[in-house]
Amino acid sequence: MTNTSVVNDIKVIENNFVTAMGSGVAATAHLIALIQSVVKSEQGGVLASAIARLNKKGDAHGSRAVRSITAAIFVGAKIGTAKDKKTLLVSLKDATVDVEALGRLVAAGGEKLSIRDALVKRVKGETEVKELDLVKYAEGLVKRMEKEGVTSAALIAAIQAAAK
Repeated sequence: MTNTSVVNDIKVIENNFVTAMGSGVAATAHLIALIQSVVKSEQGGVLASAIARLNKKGDAHGSRAVRSITAAIFVGAKIGTAKDKKTLLVSLKDATVDVEALGRLVAAGGEKLSIRDALVKRVKGETEVKELDLVKYAEGLVKRMEKEGVTSAALIAAIQAAAK
């Protein structure tokens, strides 16, 4: 009897997560609860169901984020399709939980980081900020402004005016 209520609770968490995808911060909070439930139950079916539902809704970004976060936290987890080529499976059989990645996910949720933001990179531990290549950035800016009819001279004048 208790096992059924756990499954129902996990299903409620899954439903809350999928319906909250319109709000990235709320979705992150529900994803944390979902993943913590999976850590306790050691059953990946609910994650597979959430990914499949996001795919069905056409939310490729959300689906990719959940897949990446699942792979980062459940090291060795296998995400794929069943023999019927339709059903999505998440196998945690040989997976180990990366406690540090799980901690980073919980911390990101505490910081109200959106699933639509840099959540995946944060969970994976890829928080190193790349050095800005100013020349490359300026080249891209000039190209974008030229498409909108702004000359390089006008752009330079605007930057100088803004810097004063």
